[in-house]
Amino acid sequence: MAPPRYGDASSSSLPAGLGFLPVLSANLLPLAGVLWFDWDPETLLAVYVLELLLLFPLSGVKALFAGRPPTSSRDGGVLSLSESDLVDKRGGVTLHDRLPPVYPRNVPFATAVVSGGAWVGVFLLAPLSEVVSVLDVLARPEAVVSVAALVVGQIGETAATFLRGDRYAERSPYALVEIPARQAMFLACFLFVVVLGGATVALTGFVFVKLLFEWSGFRAEQGGGRLTDWLSGPDGDAARDSLDVPDGRPADAIDVDRRAVVAAAVWRAVTTTGPFYVTMAAMVWLGGTAFVVEGTPSLAVWVGFGLFGLALLAFMLVGDVVEDTLASGWLTYRRFGDRLVAHDRLTGEPQWVAAVGDLRDAEVVATRPTDRYLGTRTVAATVGWGDEEAERTLGPVADAEAFVEAFDLPVESVALSPLDRRFVGAAVASVVLTAVGVVTVLVTPLGPSTSWLFALFLFPVFAIVPKGFWSLAHP
Repeated sequence: MAPPRYGDASSSSLPAGLGFLPVLSANLLPLAGVLWFDWDPETLLAVYVLELLLLFPLSGVKALFAGRPPTSSRDGGVLSLSESDLVDKRGGVTLHDRLPPVYPRNVPFATAVVSGGAWVGVFLLAPLSEVVSVLDVLARPEAVVSVAALVVGQIGETAATFLRGDRYAERSPYALVEIPARQAMFLACFLFVVVLGGATVALTGFVFVKLLFEWSGFRAEQGGGRLTDWLSGPDGDAARDSLDVPDGRPADAIDVDRRAVVAAAVWRAVTTTGPFYVTMAAMVWLGGTAFVVEGTPSLAVWVGFGLFGLALLAFMLVGDVVEDTLASGWLTYRRFGDRLVAHDRLTGEPQWVAAVGDLRDAEVVATRPTDRYLGTRTVAATVGWGDEEAERTLGPVADAEAFVEAFDLPVESVALSPLDRRFVGAAVASVVLTAVGVVTVLVTPLGPSTSWLFALFLFPVFAIVPKGFWSLAHP
């Protein structure tokens, strides 16, 4: 079924080229800086790098409204997009009457492009710092005006053609987040040519080449006229088959326990992805501090980038929690005769359907500490046969016995076996010892000055030890 349309016929019938006028006009300001303000290559380089860093969050916002499901192959992309259960969610949510629907399935792509933009910034600021101080560029009013105009131009193009022109309904979130990343790779290569060239002719040529890339990305969002298939990103013309949901009222309906869903999401973010995010945020902090200014950075620069690193860490952690909560926090399991329907109350759409008799190899998940603490239960089961076979996680639910009985789950007992306290103690002790070791390296002269960097990169490895002991604690 095609995604819903937003806007009216008059907005979508505007000539496609008119939507590019905001971007074209904004790019004339840097051209004026080259021709009349005698900008050097370094200034132009800094202006476009700053614009690119601000456009990654904008691409994330655009991806939330993409109407096509992200079923295209995500192999070989510039951005590393994790496989999330949320990308299979059906339906959207209307936040405001004047905005198109926001699709929860697109949230992983939005968070990936924002955090990926931080990494792109580190790698672009590294060579940029060798030739120019970004802080000096920001002190020039005409440079700040140019950056602001470029970003406003992109926002104007988004409002004119992407939202009002109904283009959101024809795009895949994967394509939207890949376009700026792939353009960044091309532009980064050309930026080095500009720095080496340095002549006004080379700078003017760079502005026109950048406009060519901008036009290619713009035309890609219109569904045609691409400069190259690779630059424009993957196609977003995939569609999902509708589900066969029985009519009538369900015989049983059991909601998941949203409190347990959120608690499990927080636990997973802190113990599984959190250690990697800490290392990533610290690298952005250290890299940005080293690359933005020449010489020894001031305390204000250290604090500023430290706060940015903390904000990035919080964004990634909150993103994981939001994704897990959106994936199953509003599910209701309904029974219609011999059919089980997983219905999402937030989007108002069924998510998957299975025959009750096809549920097999079911067992209670014993390794979730949140289920032990809150008294909920989560059941893992195999659903379907052949190409339709899938591993499903049902729950967590508050009344596990009623849930098992309502859907005839082949589960012998919903009770959790007692933990082996020896391994629980070993897990807690390993966490304490790791924390003591890190503090010792940081605040005492027992290790060389670079030991803390080594400990930082090994931080995700340290987290494996307590997780291993926790797994062994379950008989």
